[in-house]
Amino acid sequence: MFSRFRRGGRSAAVATDSGEHVGPAPVTDLTDGDFFDLLDGHATIVDFWAPWCGPCKVIHPMFDELAHANADELLHFARLNVDESRTVAPALGIMSIPTIMLCDLRGNEVDRLVGMPDRRRLEDLITRAKGLVA
Repeated sequence: MFSRFRRGGRSAAVATDSGEHVGPAPVTDLTDGDFFDLLDGHATIVDFWAPWCGPCKVIHPMFDELAHANADELLHFARLNVDESRTVAPALGIMSIPTIMLCDLRGNEVDRLVGMPDRRRLEDLITRAKGLVA
């Protein structure tokens, strides 16, 4: 049903735990208008967030760093601001943030993490995503 996301430009710089910048983060900002317009053939990890959400702000640098280290043509990372895009999140049953959703190569939800995930849980989700595209 919700099977397409559009990939946009990559703009944000990533800071590692040591504070060094490693270049642009491969995280695409999505909106209600482009969320379902995805390129075929890749898994996508989507971060549902809001600017006022403290835990969302805490995981952004970690999410960006992991995206920079793991994104490729078959695994994409995206972010959707639920305050600016008020249609997609309710349609997908997103009731609290942060929520991180893994979608398969057809855009079907495979897994979701609700609440503040630690690095290990995000890395496990990325490992699962890589298994979808292997």
